[in-house]
Amino acid sequence: MALLSSGGIALAQPAILPTPLPERPAPERVNLLFCGDSLAQGMFLALNGQLRRRDTVRVTNGTLHATGVTRSDEHDWPTVSRDLVARHRPNLTLFWVGANDFRPLVVRETRSRFAFGTQAFADGYGRRVGEMVSAAVQSGSRAVWFGLPNVRDAQFANAVRQLNEIQQNAALAAGAVWIPTWEATSDPQGRFKSSVALERGPRGFRAEDGVHFTEWGYRRIAALFFDEVENIFPELAEGLGRLNDT
Repeated sequence: MALLSSGGIALAQPAILPTPLPERPAPERVNLLFCGDSLAQGMFLALNGQLRRRDTVRVTNGTLHATGVTRSDEHDWPTVSRDLVARHRPNLTLFWVGANDFRPLVVRETRSRFAFGTQAFADGYGRRVGEMVSAAVQSGSRAVWFGLPNVRDAQFANAVRQLNEIQQNAALAAGAVWIPTWEATSDPQGRFKSSVALERGPRGFRAEDGVHFTEWGYRRIAALFFDEVENIFPELAEGLGRLNDT
C-alpha cells in the first residue's frame, strides 16, 4: 500500500488499526480536532487554510506548543483533551505529541517523578495516552495518533523509538488508529531524511531544528492519513477530501 503516493514519496508502511473498529454513519460535516504539541500545531497551521475552504469540514485547533504528556503539572493533556472533545464534539481527533516528552514523568497527586526509560515512566505515560484516546473514542469521535518522526540527533532518535513503542501500544489499546511516520522520515538506511527528491529537484521536508517540518513536509505527513482515509474511516472520506500537493 503506497501511503504517500503524491509528492514524490512512496512508502509501504500502512496505518495500524485497532480491533475492532466499528462502522459509523457519515456525518453531515466532519468536525476535526487537532490535539498535541508543536508537531500537531505545525500540521494544523499547514492544513488549516486548505481545509477551512471546504464547507464539509470544521477545524478546531486544540494544540499548544512546548507541552507534553509527561508534565501534567504544566499542561494536563488527558484533562485538556477530554474537555476539548466534550466541548467541540469532533468526528475525528488527530493526536501528535511527544517532542518534549523525554523529561521525567510528573505525577502531581503523589509528588512523584519517573525518569524516561524506566518501567514506571512507560506505565504512567501509557496510561495518559490511553486516557486521551479513550476520552475521544467514548465521546463518539474517531481517533488517529501520529507516531513521532525520525530526528537528526542520533541519541535523540533512539529515545524517539522507545517513546513510539509506548505510544503505539497505548493508543491502539484505547481504540486509536496509529499512523507511523518513522519510515516516511528516514532514508533507505534508516537515517534522518531532510529533503525529498522530486523530478524538479530536491524539496525541503524538515525544519532546520531536525525535529519539525517545513509547511510542505507537514502536508506530506498528513497525507499518510488523508490519502488512506477511505480505507480507514470511509464515512469521513467525502467530507475530508484529499490534500493538494502545493
